[in-house]
Amino acid sequence: MPFFIKIYIAIFMLLLVSNIIFHSKFKMKILFLIYEIFSALYMMTLIIIYFDPLLLEKLNIISIIPLILIIGVDIYFTTIGSIKELGLNLPDIPEKSQEMAKIISILFNAPAYVIGIMASLEILKNNHIL
Repeated sequence: MPFFIKIYIAIFMLLLVSNIIFHSKFKMKILFLIYEIFSALYMMTLIIIYFDPLLLEKLNIISIIPLILIIGVDIYFTTIGSIKELGLNLPDIPEKSQEMAKIISILFNAPAYVIGIMASLEILKNNHIL
């Protein structure tokens, strides 16, 4: 696994911990917290698996389903959904700051999405679907 991927995963882990602290501080909906933890751990695991051919060979097509759901939910919350839908009890945040946070989230998660899609394609090839 390349060194920059290890750094990316380490930053991803730090952001996950900070998100957990953020959720507990602002008393967000527990369902969203569970989603955040699951999606981050799944994406980090998929990145690690992509760079390990032995693990990648052992996955079947069922392991792709969470990726599709995660990308769909993330797209919804970063493009269509609002912060109020997440159950946040935040002080008023200017809309410009909210949009900037969404853009940063998309940019940071983009490599994970790309690697996840590449891993999914490899899984489909290994299972003789592509």
